[in-house]
Amino acid sequence: MKRFKNYPKKINEDKIVYGDGIVEGIVLLAISEVPNVELFSTVSYTKNTSKSIKVDFTNKGVNVEVKVKIHYAQKVTDMAFRIQEVIRHNIESMTDYHVESVNVVVKDILLNDTQEKGVPTHEPENDTEKEKEASVKNQ
Repeated sequence: MKRFKNYPKKINEDKIVYGDGIVEGIVLLAISEVPNVELFSTVSYTKNTSKSIKVDFTNKGVNVEVKVKIHYAQKVTDMAFRIQEVIRHNIESMTDYHVESVNVVVKDILLNDTQEKGVPTHEPENDTEKEKEASVKNQ
C-alpha cells in the first residue's frame, strides 16, 4: 500500500510580492501619459532633496501624493482630476492594490511653449502675419 506524504505549504507560495518602487514607477508612467504635466523636481545642492512621489501602504489600500507642474494654459482643477484618475486606474489595473486616495499638489506652472505636447498656440490670422513668421524662421 502506497502512502502519500503531505508537505507543508511554503510561506510565500501562491502570493504575489511587489517590489518597493513598483508603485512609484507606475505613478511616473501615469504622469507621463497626461499631456501638459511634469513631475515637480527641485534642484538642490545638498543631499537632502524632497521627493515628488510619496506612496504609503495601509491595511485599506495605497495612499499616493504627487507634486506636479501644470502648463499655464490648462485649468488646474481639470488637470488635477485627470491626474488622479490616470494614477488610480494604472495602479489598480497593474497591481492587486486598492487605491484609497490620490493627492495632487500643484507646486509650479510651466511657462514654456511646448507645441509637441498639444498646447494651444496662437495661429496667424492673415497673410502678413504668416509672412512675418516665415521670414523670422528663415533667418
